[in-house]
Amino acid sequence: MTMFPPPLDILNGVPGMAQALILISVAHLFLSVSKPLSAQLSLLYEFMFLRPPKISVSLTLAESTDDGVKGEPLANPQVHIASEPDKVQCWDPSTLQHLGTAPAMNKAEVDALCAKAAQAQKSWSQTTYTQRRMVLRTIQKYILDHQEDICRVCARDSGKPKVDALLGEVMTTCEKIRCINMNGEEWLQKSYRPVGLMMIHKTAYVEYVPFGVLGVIAPWNYPFHNMLNHVISGLFSGNAVVSKVSEYTTWSAAYFTRIVKAALEAHGHDPDVVQTLTGLGECGAALVQSPHVDKIIFTGSPAVGRKVMSGCAPNVKPCILELGGKDPMVFCDDVKIDDVVPWAMRGCFQNCGQNCW
Repeated sequence: MTMFPPPLDILNGVPGMAQALILISVAHLFLSVSKPLSAQLSLLYEFMFLRPPKISVSLTLAESTDDGVKGEPLANPQVHIASEPDKVQCWDPSTLQHLGTAPAMNKAEVDALCAKAAQAQKSWSQTTYTQRRMVLRTIQKYILDHQEDICRVCARDSGKPKVDALLGEVMTTCEKIRCINMNGEEWLQKSYRPVGLMMIHKTAYVEYVPFGVLGVIAPWNYPFHNMLNHVISGLFSGNAVVSKVSEYTTWSAAYFTRIVKAALEAHGHDPDVVQTLTGLGECGAALVQSPHVDKIIFTGSPAVGRKVMSGCAPNVKPCILELGGKDPMVFCDDVKIDDVVPWAMRGCFQNCGQNCW
């Protein structure tokens, strides 16, 4: 005895055209549910059974110990001094102790590194999303295992307390990796568009392809997060990333770059797909103008942002500008002091007063 009628028997008495529409709708519903479910199950399997390797990254004494910097405070620290014109001077803002120097790269040096990134991007763009996730998961694993070192280096280079580095550098970077790994593949799928009755024989969609080389000019207030932020999304979308770090937080960039390159090498990828530039205005201008760079991402002042846009204009190079970000805090006569003091203290003291609001 049949408990349930065959599916098509349910449609007995329904006109043929209506039957077809109902069946198409049911099939579409099934596919719309099963496809994301299948993707989630695939990710679940990947995260459960494909374990990221443990990488080793060398650290200097100053990077690995709290008392690793010796010497008297500098009387008048400057990022650029006449006696060493080809170097960027680095010091700890909280103690004024000298940390060392980094190259002040010129146009030729910048172009050479950008060319290396462009060459490495050709193979990187052919990697699968699973391969990209594994690189990011390897970076994330290292971050979680070396939080103390990362916070120490951030604090030493920018002057912020370690707790600020933990909240604003480590936590935010790990969350970005988690979010990209969970959603990035779905976000980069083809996005179909309606074509209208006149073009019913056509198919229209938006397709996301790698730009090539992303040139990033990052500010100083979050040296770890501001550098890794664009590396994470850039690598996942198949791009190479060349970052020009702030001359005021140059020292930490060497360690952070070693982390990313070690993760790439651990999975057999060309580490040249990520490059870090150090220097002054000449270095940033060379990055913007480099023929090997396909898009610029800049965070900083409106004045420098205008120069970046002007540098991109001759080649109609796309650029993303995040400008300003600091506003006055105005209190009216009827303000409730107890309500606003915590916010004022946060703005004045969290991250040395350089927290984005």
